[in-house]
Amino acid sequence: MKLLNQISLIFILTLIMGVVAHADDSSKIPNGGTIVTVPGVGLAPPAAMNGFNPFLTSSAYDAEAEALMYQPLFWVNRDFQINFKLSIAKKIVVGPQHQSFTVYLHRHWKWSDGITVTTADIAYTYHMLMKLGPLYPGWDSGGFPDDIKSFKVLGPFSFRVVTKQAVNPRWFELSGLSYFNPYPEHSWKYYSIKQMNDNMTNVKFYSVVDGPFRLQSFHSGRYASMVPNQAFSGPDKPHISRLVFRFLNSNASVFFALKSGAIQLGNLPAPLYSARNQLTNDHLTVVGPIWGFNYLGFNFSNPKIAFVKNLLVRQAMMHAVNQDLMIDVMGYGYGARAYGLVPGNPPVYLSPEAKSLLSQGAYDPKLADKLLDQAGWHRGPDGIREKNGHKMAFTMYMPPSMVRGPTLLATMLAKVGIQVRLREMPFNEVYAQMVDPHSKKWQAVYLAWSQTGFPTGGSIFKCGGVQNSYHYCNPKMDALMAKIRVSPGLNALYKFQNYFTEQQPVIVLPNMKIFVMAAKNIHGISRAITPAGGFNPQYLWVSHAKS
Repeated sequence: MKLLNQISLIFILTLIMGVVAHADDSSKIPNGGTIVTVPGVGLAPPAAMNGFNPFLTSSAYDAEAEALMYQPLFWVNRDFQINFKLSIAKKIVVGPQHQSFTVYLHRHWKWSDGITVTTADIAYTYHMLMKLGPLYPGWDSGGFPDDIKSFKVLGPFSFRVVTKQAVNPRWFELSGLSYFNPYPEHSWKYYSIKQMNDNMTNVKFYSVVDGPFRLQSFHSGRYASMVPNQAFSGPDKPHISRLVFRFLNSNASVFFALKSGAIQLGNLPAPLYSARNQLTNDHLTVVGPIWGFNYLGFNFSNPKIAFVKNLLVRQAMMHAVNQDLMIDVMGYGYGARAYGLVPGNPPVYLSPEAKSLLSQGAYDPKLADKLLDQAGWHRGPDGIREKNGHKMAFTMYMPPSMVRGPTLLATMLAKVGIQVRLREMPFNEVYAQMVDPHSKKWQAVYLAWSQTGFPTGGSIFKCGGVQNSYHYCNPKMDALMAKIRVSPGLNALYKFQNYFTEQQPVIVLPNMKIFVMAAKNIHGISRAITPAGGFNPQYLWVSHAKS
């Protein structure tokens, strides 16, 4: 999973989640035209792209561009089923003991230089990931590499992965095997890891692609442009002639860029929803909520906020948050409650207990007060809770232009005696502090995570996990998570998500839908922006376009 600046950050595996639908008659759709948008459209507030190498990047904004350049081994649709028509893979054969997975590739996929996509590209990916180890942002998630016993190329169009023990097939296919996306071995094999780092934004380095688009130009801090891959061998070839991602740094800047026509596609900031009528040349599409979870997260290694280690304190925070009010104020009623890391829409993975909690809600400030009293934290003269001379207070970092949600949250927590100090900080600075394993300075963050096709959270909350920037550790949670890997069906996932909701390692917040504005002559928005937050601009087209 990768990091993003939705209400925050997001970690996403290179798994693609889309909604596959076909136009009634694509032959009547005109080709040509340029669309200018921003990174994160349909997903999150804007941010810059900083690199395009899928082995080395960890931002969802970078992953958005990478997904357009490189076709996934498995294309996973909104029903969490693999669509093999859009996948590099043709089929999967699972061994009788659920320990071997033989994957067969289609033979028609080609790189843009005419070379066929084969298992040589799969093997290159596998060996690169093993070489990178923990340097790879997705390391130690989805069963990679700990659950893998062996990887073997059987031929140019088939390979086999054998696991160390029987695994949950559905989990391993959607989480573990998704690591084996092919990348151009014949083009990249001559580069060392250092050279790849040096070429993170070099357009020439990314000249060989097999996705619907290729990188045309990159200007640091300004924009990246993409054009169709004319050799794309997939079924849905792009209609537009150019796609430009402008790097804007705030929600307000997106609004005014839409109003002036500087961009033709972008997210309408929720605080400006009532001003949407000012965008007279645009039409509105409501998408989401995305397949992920928003949250208030803590640095458990910071001694100044040691009180967050107390379960009663975290449970009190959960009950202090009025999620319905947040949805009304932040999303104008377009949103959904959330209390765990398993998204509720669609509800295919929700446990019965999670469904019940979502329907009832958990807002109960009296219970929050009671729990904090039980934890030994009592209100001082100023109303802020104290214990042994320490106040229950923390500083929360939030991305720029995301003041409304954190302010609401701070107000709700203040009502039960918890002081929250708000501090705006650029996304890249927040991320740098979080990933520094020695950083004990930051205290709390207002962020978001995406989820994979089988939503376990990866190594985000695992003791010592590569993606665990929060320094949270709970051996029982690790044990429940481990059972998901080996237990077929959903019961193990149910037990894990119920325990997660009880423990609240992060305070999960409601999911908001996203308002997307597009120029009136841009069509195909509902296909291009999926409910899961994916962006597939090959489905967009422009009426009366000029190339």
